[in-house]
Amino acid sequence: MSDQGRTHAVFLDQIEIKNFRGIRRLELKLDETTVLIGENNTGKSTILAALEVCLSRRLGRRGGAFSEYDYRLPTKDSQPSDSDGIEITLRFLERSEGEWPDEVVQALGEAVQVSADDKQAVTFRVRSQFDDLLGDFVTAWTFLNPAGDELVGARNPALLDALRQLVPVFYLSALRDSAQEFTPRGQFWRPFVRFSKMEPDVRQELEEELAHLNQRVLDANESFGAIEERLSNTKTIVPLATDDPVGIEAIPSRVFDILSRTQVMLSSVTGARLPIGRHGEGTQSLAVVCLFDAFLQSRMTDTYRDDTTPILALEEPEAHLHPAAIHSVATLLQGLSGQKLLTSHSGDLVGACSITSLRRLRRKNGEITVHHLTTGILDEDEMRKVNYHIRSNRGSVLFARCWLLVEGEADRLILEGCAEAMNRNLAYEGVSFIEYRQIGVGVEALTTFADSMGIEWHLVADNDKAGDDYVKAAEKQLAGRQATQHISQLQHGTLEVFLSVEGYGYVYKSYISQNKASNVTASQGSLEYWEQVSRSQANKAKIPAAVEVANEIRRNGVTGVPSQLADILNCAIHLAEEARNG
Repeated sequence: MSDQGRTHAVFLDQIEIKNFRGIRRLELKLDETTVLIGENNTGKSTILAALEVCLSRRLGRRGGAFSEYDYRLPTKDSQPSDSDGIEITLRFLERSEGEWPDEVVQALGEAVQVSADDKQAVTFRVRSQFDDLLGDFVTAWTFLNPAGDELVGARNPALLDALRQLVPVFYLSALRDSAQEFTPRGQFWRPFVRFSKMEPDVRQELEEELAHLNQRVLDANESFGAIEERLSNTKTIVPLATDDPVGIEAIPSRVFDILSRTQVMLSSVTGARLPIGRHGEGTQSLAVVCLFDAFLQSRMTDTYRDDTTPILALEEPEAHLHPAAIHSVATLLQGLSGQKLLTSHSGDLVGACSITSLRRLRRKNGEITVHHLTTGILDEDEMRKVNYHIRSNRGSVLFARCWLLVEGEADRLILEGCAEAMNRNLAYEGVSFIEYRQIGVGVEALTTFADSMGIEWHLVADNDKAGDDYVKAAEKQLAGRQATQHISQLQHGTLEVFLSVEGYGYVYKSYISQNKASNVTASQGSLEYWEQVSRSQANKAKIPAAVEVANEIRRNGVTGVPSQLADILNCAIHLAEEARNG
């Protein structure tokens, strides 16, 4: 959907949730596009549901907007009536002073307040709790002043209707079933097939043509005549119209009837057109996303004001899609008008988004915390390089529980080999490698970013001057944490010297350059000897030698893993487990 001709006026700045489903308390700041990531059961879908229910037409209807399963239970033995009550607060705020046009301010009336920084704001709260006197759940909504007190003069339902008109929420769940969506009852398909704006004379002309075509089909099949004659005998038993009591419709004769049977056909690889439900799940899912786009364009044009800013709540738009198709969906989403709130488990989709739009949800000590990169925490150059690295890794590193920060590719190859020898699956454990020397930003920037996103980290550095600098930089980021849990400096020297001392020197000896062999003069097996072997390696031997050593470690099994490298891996896995278990 294009933004052309539509002014984005009312912006949802923040949502606060208390005691809704699995969330005890959560406060979330939003951007123009906000992408929620995190492990399962961290509240991503709950946030979308909270937003949708607050601005839906269900609010205020008889029966309530919430089910008994929406109320967070204090203990495992509690009943919904024991809940402290659901409270959801939405704050809409001008992004710049005077942004809201007079028409918007007038429509929202007394609900509009002035914030501490002189911007106009609207704060809307929904509460729902069990009432002992009534013996039922009671749901109420209200507008608030900047102090959080109820605005008594803003209880007019017309103000709520105005808010819904200005910021309607459109929700697309991850459970996209084309068999349900492309039916007359589908929420996005229904407006196209049920509410025809056809002129009466055009409708009459079409229905006459349909009736004529239907008769031609019946005439071409003589057996229908006999059936019609037999069926007309029904009137002797059941009261029917005396004139023409039976009719057979091979083709629907009324426009609304034929529209209700409209179906989408897509070409297969052979060129044959098949109903959408006969295609694969990925194609069906993508078709529903495209239908959602068409629905929005139609509704925005026909139903809402020019200054309406829709909020699009999209759950896992990448569901069932091939990575190549996910990039296309990301482009489609960028073209949608309005404020967007997405959830995703796709590194490809996340990698296509700005890192400033990401919100990482993490469950810790029974609470859900929100982590994001705050403005100004990285400079422009650091932001660009970190963003590029995440995109080049297709966003997968953002789903890790712990980053293992290593200097380069050789370190990663060796540690991967050690993990396999130890029968530890780092991907399963949630540990991802970051080769920090390759990114071009300092250790401070990477650890700052990891801390901002709620990702644990452990840094590995060589025992040389450069390694000393990396360690010092990491120590500044500890903020009271134990250095032994987050920093390891290799014994003996560089990675190659370390591995040589630990028993894999024979590999590095085989990579000595013939032109440099005479430089190896120290006593064989001494630390100085292995340092000379390391300095005498042939050009471009670093990675091939690391691959060979890693394979040797795999062949030797767990006993072949140097103890310090085993400790490093165990530490990173432990940090990841703590992050998972909260």
